[in-house]
Amino acid sequence: MTSIHTVASFTSEFMGVLFVLVVFGVVVVMLQMFLSKTESKWNGLIMPIVMFGISLAASYQFALRAINTRSFTGMINGVHIEYTTSIPSIIVQTALIFILCNIATGVFISIYAVLKRRTNQQRALEMMSIQDLG
Repeated sequence: MTSIHTVASFTSEFMGVLFVLVVFGVVVVMLQMFLSKTESKWNGLIMPIVMFGISLAASYQFALRAINTRSFTGMINGVHIEYTTSIPSIIVQTALIFILCNIATGVFISIYAVLKRRTNQQRALEMMSIQDLG
């Protein structure tokens, strides 16, 4: 009976965390849309720059930890294990982490480009209509 309770508890906790992450994601995307519609071009680039910085930091931290702990010698379940991670493997893993972390950067830059182009087109139409009236 406890295993069913554990699975149900894990599922409800997972759904709660998933809900919070989805709400957070929607709020961040709405913030990016708001910043992209402002007159200053730098406001819309805040979120992509922050996400790029986070991806650099995550990649750097992973590479440091992987290099510092690249070898393991010990006993696991009575079996002696010696394991060493190769440098090319660490480089590939670090590159994958960098790429995965930059998915959000790409999404934010896409939102910025689309909304900034749309805003600039609307401003150009308004300027033309003002000139036509004058």
